[in-house]
Amino acid sequence: MRTPSLSVIGNSSKRILVRTAVLALAVVAFFFASDIALPQSAAAYPFWAQQTAPETPREATGRIVCANCHLAAKPAEVEVPQSVKPDTVFKAMVNIPYDLDTQQVLGDGSKGGLNV
Repeated sequence: MRTPSLSVIGNSSKRILVRTAVLALAVVAFFFASDIALPQSAAAYPFWAQQTAPETPREATGRIVCANCHLAAKPAEVEVPQSVKPDTVFKAMVNIPYDLDTQQVLGDGSKGGLNV
C-alpha cells in the first residue's frame, strides 16, 4: 500500500481551501448584488410595534391606540361647539402643536415630512 507524500496532501488540501473560499466569495457577492438589484423598503413599523400591535386600532372608547405611546405627553387643544342641536352634525377640531421642521424616516430609508 502506498503512502501519499506530504506534497500531494498539501496540494489537495490547498485546492479544497481555494474552492471553499471562491464559493464563499460568490455567495457573498450574490447577496450584495441581489440587495442592489432588488432593494427592499424599510418596514414602516418598528419590530417591537409589529410584535405588540393590537388586534384593533381603536380602544372601546374610540381612542386610537397609537396615541398611547406617540401622543401620551403631547399637549392638545380641542375646539368643540358650546351647544349642539339634536340630529345635527358638528365638527370637533383637535390641534396638537409640533415642530414643523421635524422629519421622519420614510419607507425607502430617506427622511421626509411627518405623516400628519
